Amino acid sequence: MEKFIESITITHILPCVVPGKIRFHADLSVDISPLMPYLNRLMKGAIYTQKTLTLTFKKEGGLITLYPRKVAGGQIENIELAHRILNWLKGLVNECYENKDKIEPLYERQVQLLPLDVYKFLPQTNCKKCAEETCLAFAVKLIVESKSVMLCPDLFTPTYAEKRSMLFTLLKDTGYSTPSGF
Repeated sequence: MEKFIESITITHILPCVVPGKIRFHADLSVDISPLMPYLNRLMKGAIYTQKTLTLTFKKEGGLITLYPRKVAGGQIENIELAHRILNWLKGLVNECYENKDKIEPLYERQVQLLPLDVYKFLPQTNCKKCAEETCLAFAVKLIVESKSVMLCPDLFTPTYAEKRSMLFTLLKDTGYSTPSGF
């Protein structure tokens, strides 16, 4: 099998907002953006955003986002699982490259975000400051884009800085609007 990607190297391991879990950043040895529409076709439940060249998916309980030359993962059990996911990814990318002539690229989003995907990064206090009864109801309004994330004042406090950052990354990477300057 011809190798397209030689290596994926973890550059950062950080604590995750989910207690007891980690997040990571890794560098790819090659730009995989030309393969993203093909990977989007192969990966059930992936969220591909052509505008930002990102592909987000869930794997073994973690949330993984591919960028042209980087990978970011969150909610990962441990470093061993991170390595296992990256080895699987490397194999998938190489297999996709080898068989791309037999795969029809998919340029659209396969699925929309689910309310729980957004809810886990909200304060989860049900404070009603956003005019919704619960944070889950607010998450529903965010994914249908009938409310702005700016309506959650608690999210912009230092206590929720990491959750805010992860929420903005998720929203941006999946093609939703995010405020600039944060």
